[in-house]
Amino acid sequence: MNKIRNRVLLDIGRNKLAIICGHQNWRDWKTRIDWEAMIESASRRLRRGTDNVSAYWVALGSQSTALRMLILPNVIRSRGDEAAHASGQRLISESVLSLKGEQERKDMIAIYCAVYGEDPVQ
Repeated sequence: MNKIRNRVLLDIGRNKLAIICGHQNWRDWKTRIDWEAMIESASRRLRRGTDNVSAYWVALGSQSTALRMLILPNVIRSRGDEAAHASGQRLISESVLSLKGEQERKDMIAIYCAVYGEDPVQ
């Protein structure tokens, strides 16, 4: 779970950084410029600071390795992906059955049955 949560933190962080840098979100930002230009742009923006940029973001901007970790593909992000996709069938079954929305649960059960060839069980 920690690997997944670390990946989530990176995703949330880079989306917030994209907004700080004047973009709608991460997806919008990454389609506009290359990795190194993103790092340079973010670094400049965080160094300048403004009223809407906290001291924590300014500090992160001064740590080039942290800024690169947030923006670039890396091993922490990869480990989170691997952990998310390595969930066992039993745990996936429990997660599908715990969905609250009726249609969402029905749809996920149909997908589960197609993937595993059996009904989910708790």
